[in-house]
Formats: sequence, structure tokens, C-alpha cells
Amino acid sequence: YCIYTGILDLPTGLMGATMDESGADGPSNDDISGLNDDDWEGSSMSSPGYDEQDLNTKSEQEQDTLLHQQTTHDEGEEAEETAVAEPQNNQQQPAADSPRFIFCYGDSLTFGFIPSEGEPHPYGPSLQSELINLYSAASAIKAPELKHPPNMVVRHVGFPGMPASAMLNLVEQKDVGACAIVEDIPTLSVLIILTGTNDLQQMAPDIMGPGGPEAIDSNGKAEMILESITNLHKATLECAQRVGNKDMHTLALGIPGSQFQTQFPVASDIAAKVNKGLNEFSSIYNKESPHGKIVYSDFPIAYDESDSKWGPDGLHLSAEGYDELGKKVAPEVKRILDMMYDDL
Repeated sequence: YCIYTGILDLPTGLMGATMDESGADGPSNDDISGLNDDDWEGSSMSSPGYDEQDLNTKSEQEQDTLLHQQTTHDEGEEAEETAVAEPQNNQQQPAADSPRFIFCYGDSLTFGFIPSEGEPHPYGPSLQSELINLYSAASAIKAPELKHPPNMVVRHVGFPGMPASAMLNLVEQKDVGACAIVEDIPTLSVLIILTGTNDLQQMAPDIMGPGGPEAIDSNGKAEMILESITNLHKATLECAQRVGNKDMHTLALGIPGSQFQTQFPVASDIAAKVNKGLNEFSSIYNKESPHGKIVYSDFPIAYDESDSKWGPDGLHLSAEGYDELGKKVAPEVKRILDMMYDDL
């Protein structure tokens, strides 16, 4: 069975405050023609929930609050104790019958933001449910004598508006960085990173500027985004090494499509180059690095304006879409776990 423990209990102002009044990651694509540099940076880079200077001055008490996990489970107190029993620092990966810790990290697409709706709908619960289904089916075929498949603990945190470049700059930051997650869960099995959309969206002022899309250096822009994401993965794996976790894998999900990319083909071209680069990087890095355990997977839901899995802003998913995302990501997560633990 899986135990889903939800998002991190963030300090006041960290979660959701990065959204504008409509709740979007900066201006919507419908309003993109009116953007300028100050508007875009004010929406996605300088918002109250994600200001680098402010984060560096937060009190220790506020930072510690981030690492408190809310645990929910409907199978009684004993199961809840299993979920919150954290492994201690400097331990190796868990034994074959220990829980598998999975963490989803990213921006508003991990947060589960839905346009015009107050409550987020993250893909984590759907990932949990689908892993239950996959492991239960495998157990029934390969090991019917088992009472239940391996235990899973799925957690997530998403920072609306945060680009990959900021995730890299803040990777060691206690209250938002990926290293805080790795250090807090030193037996973490898989860290799923979904980022890059906001880096792409931040090009809107350049695309809409005097030179137009033709003036954009697509190769240069793609290289900048790719460098941020690949360095984020490498830095996270280095953090895992520090706590003695030599087996943790990161799963890089590709940048999804969007209305913005449909409207401006140069943006779609940059996203495609970044995704291609991520795929190539994972193969090369895994061969050359002694602790290279990076897996790449294309974003599993193609953008289609008429598809009900996408929200009306052309950037975020609907509740149906987030559920589908969890279902589509689950087989790849199981494949990684199977390689690590020889699971079902």
C-alpha cells in the first residue's frame, strides 16, 4: 500500500503567495501582449513567496516549519506512525522491505494549480493510487503469497512562479531547496523534478519586444535553461551523497507544451531543444559519473487547447489533467524502483 503525506507545511507566505490575483504564475497567456520586463519579473521572480533575500532572512523557526510533514492515512494510527517515522541522517538506502520514499518537486505544475479554483490539485495523490494499482497487479501475478506490495511514501512541494534558475540558486536553501528534502529524507528513492516552464515564460518580454521572435537566440536560450536544470539534478545528487544516499535517482520530466508555445513557435523550439538536451544529458552523465542516476521522461500529456486535461489559461492542467499526469508518471517511477530494489 502507499501512504501519501501531502505537501510540506510551508511557512506563511511561501505557498500560494507567488501567484497574482488570478492565481496564475505571472500574467496569463491571454494577457501576454501587454507584458514588459518589470511586469513579468514582478509576477514570477519578486513575489512575496519567493524572494531570495527574504528567504535568506527567515528565522530558524520558520525554516524548520517547512520540514514538518502533514501525514494523512485512513488505516489507523499504526499506519500513520509508519509514514512519519523518518530515517536518520547518514543512513544508507532502506532494506528491500522498507518504505520507498518518493518526492515530487517543482513549480505550479507540481503544486497543482488550477486556474480560477482556490484549491490545488497536485498529481501526487494520483501517482500514489496508480503505484498501488501497478504493484498490486504485479504482486498478484508474481508473488500472490505477499499480503501487500512494498510500502510507498509520496510527498510533494511546488513553488508557483519559480523557474529552474532560481531552484538551482536556492538548492541549498533550507526552506525551499531540493537539498533540504534530500537531507530530511536521507533514504529518498526518487526525486521527481518538473521545472522549466517558468524559465520559458520569462522570455515573453523578449519575444514581444521590438525585435520580435526572430531576434531570439533559440540555441542560447535553450542552453541557459538546460544548464539550470541539469545542474539542479547534479547538485541534488551531490546532496544525496553527503547524507550517504548512494542510490537515489532523480526523474527529470520534460517541459510540457502550452498555449504560449503554440502562439510562438520559437518558444516551442526552445522547449524541444531543452527536452532533447535533458535526454542526452541523462545518458551521458549516467555513464561518466560514479553516482549518475538521472532518468529523463517526456512530459506525458501533449498540449491541446480542446483537451479537457488542460486548464483555460493554456499553461496549467485541469484536475483531470493532474490525475492523468500522476497515472502516466507512475510506470516510470515503478521502473526506477524495480531497478533499485528488484521490486515486483
